[in-house]
Amino acid sequence: MTRRRTGALVLLFWFSLNWLAGASAQVGSETTTGMRKLLAAAEKGDAKAQTALGTVYAQGLGVPRDNRLAAVWFRRAADQGNAVAQHDLGVMYAAGDGVPQDFGLAVNWHRNAADQGLASAQS
Repeated sequence: MTRRRTGALVLLFWFSLNWLAGASAQVGSETTTGMRKLLAAAEKGDAKAQTALGTVYAQGLGVPRDNRLAAVWFRRAADQGNAVAQHDLGVMYAAGDGVPQDFGLAVNWHRNAADQGLASAQS
């Protein structure tokens, strides 16, 4: 899954949480109900929420872009075996975005994601 497609899914998820909560989404504000719910789920260890939050910070979706925070959330999800987070963390290590550039770690994270069948990590 490309970063653009992942970002679109995260945004859809984020707005869905707002809709479910009966609140209107306020793009550009970290205080939306959806963002609070996403953060709460991520802090409780939900790997999908952690991956989504990593994407939110990596792309600056309604929050200031912060690659360091993105890497933290991707790492939490990657450690739980989330293939998308493993791939995205590998991309960050390859580029040195939010983490020190480390091609060995980049390859390892990509390999973990590829071994789970994530097509974007297999190329």
